[in-house]
Amino acid sequence: MPGPPPSGLRQRKKAATMRHVQETALALFGEDGFDRVTIEQVAEAAEVSPSTVYRYFGTKEGLVLHDEFDDQVLAGLSHYLQQELSPWEAAEAALELIEQGHFVIEEASTRTRIQLWFDIPSVRAAAYLTIDGLVDEIAAVMAGTGRWNFAQARVIASAIVWPVIAALKNWHEAGTEGDWRAHLDEALTALRESAPVAGRDTDD
Repeated sequence: MPGPPPSGLRQRKKAATMRHVQETALALFGEDGFDRVTIEQVAEAAEVSPSTVYRYFGTKEGLVLHDEFDDQVLAGLSHYLQQELSPWEAAEAALELIEQGHFVIEEASTRTRIQLWFDIPSVRAAAYLTIDGLVDEIAAVMAGTGRWNFAQARVIASAIVWPVIAALKNWHEAGTEGDWRAHLDEALTALRESAPVAGRDTDD
């Protein structure tokens, strides 16, 4: 199944800069601890200005939460929804686009970010605000197809995103050992098995 077209050169250059800054920040967090590292120290180590870090990431928590693959997922989701796949089918296809890059090529970075996400209270709090915004971004993409209104799309997007977050949390609590996809598959299986069968009398 073909994916969406690649991003432009300017976007790729920006993504490369952000990746470099984020990798530098994660290394510093690993060495000195998240709370002890400042934005200015990250900027100096990455050889960029503090204003660049703030412009690209907003906050120190943003250095952990920024995910270069989010845009690819949204583009893929839009692409597959336009092909009239169901929301779940489109989401699974979009996740497959980033699986190799996110969880194989960038495995070490991903594991570090997941650990900081769930272990550092300020990062965890910021993460839930970020996820809330991501749900609305996905809902906007879905509503843009004309198949749902925004309110309907927000509910469906929430039902897709939060099981993925729960699977990531399970992976974290398992020490990020093994394939994270196994945790996602387990979560999706649990959802399918717990869903009521259409037309079934729940009082029986």
